[in-house]
Amino acid sequence: MAAEARAAAPRIRHRAALDAIDPYVPGLAPVGPPDRALKLASNENPFGPSPLAVAAARAAVEGVDRYPEPGAGALRARLADRHGVSPGQILVGAGSDEIFHLLTRAYCEPGRRAVMARPPYGIHRIAAQSTGAEVVLVPLRNHVHDLAAMAAAAAPLATVFVANPHNPTGTTVRPEELRDFVERLPADCLVVIDEAYHEYVEPAHRATAIDLLALHPGLVVTRTFSKIYGLAGLRVGYAIASAEILEPVERIRPPFNVSSPALAAAAAALDDVDHVAATLRGTEISLAALVAACERLGLAHVPSQANFVLVEDRDGWPAALAADGITVRPGANLGMPGWARVSLARPDEMHRVIEIMERAVRQRHDLADRASSGR
Repeated sequence: MAAEARAAAPRIRHRAALDAIDPYVPGLAPVGPPDRALKLASNENPFGPSPLAVAAARAAVEGVDRYPEPGAGALRARLADRHGVSPGQILVGAGSDEIFHLLTRAYCEPGRRAVMARPPYGIHRIAAQSTGAEVVLVPLRNHVHDLAAMAAAAAPLATVFVANPHNPTGTTVRPEELRDFVERLPADCLVVIDEAYHEYVEPAHRATAIDLLALHPGLVVTRTFSKIYGLAGLRVGYAIASAEILEPVERIRPPFNVSSPALAAAAAALDDVDHVAATLRGTEISLAALVAACERLGLAHVPSQANFVLVEDRDGWPAALAADGITVRPGANLGMPGWARVSLARPDEMHRVIEIMERAVRQRHDLADRASSGR
């Protein structure tokens, strides 16, 4: 009887806004022997975390019987000093992804727009859709955000997302165009500039929206410790904005949302300038090697200012990599069919990747040549 009653009971219905959400598809781990496996699907730092950060996290584990510092006060103070703002202008989250969800919960709702690129960074889209907001996707222009079109699409009380550099293309917007864009947006818009890959940008192209905070009352800049600092598994990110913008977000932030080891590691990572410099040097070598290989093989690629490259998917090279235990990110998962995103590996690992790509492309071309000659 109890089972029959349960079967006859009304179905518990989730919010209708969730029906429109395609779940985030993470980069797949490689399949094969551990000594051959290489994951180039999630833009992780192949040089690992800072030794200072690891030591700090290990020391903090001794105190995990206590809740972490509420509000991450010590880390906020460090970040505020680094960026020349007040601690009240910093919000720390479990990765910048949590911050996107908190911001949209605070500022998006049915009847409001959320404007972003097509394709967007997936979490921007999911966070906005989860609130029931109308998501407006503005196509990229030559693989770069079309800021003029995005400004035109922004309605009153809209939330606008710009990833700079963008994921999955690795492109940046010109500093003067970003400044004009921020100034043009209505004052009642929330403007989120996601700078997850900022530290990888070449100095000639590097500009931060933090310098534009005074130009728009709703400007929010986000950063992460997952990329250049190599702390992806600990989940630490932060936002910089006015205290007025962050105050309602703090009302819904879980009180102990970032663990003690993560907070300790992030603070220590800020001090390890040698680790950051070594990561940048290795990344530059691997980027140059992959770009040169694409040019030799005639594979189209998008010039990148991040730690990954979007490469034309043809001649079977992604499948050849997978057969050798190396995974890259299919472009179809990122809204870029016909492409594959390759996270940069260490230079020695990148050499192996390039050898496999070259072998696959040349074999495919040899087969095509033999077929065309009738042999």
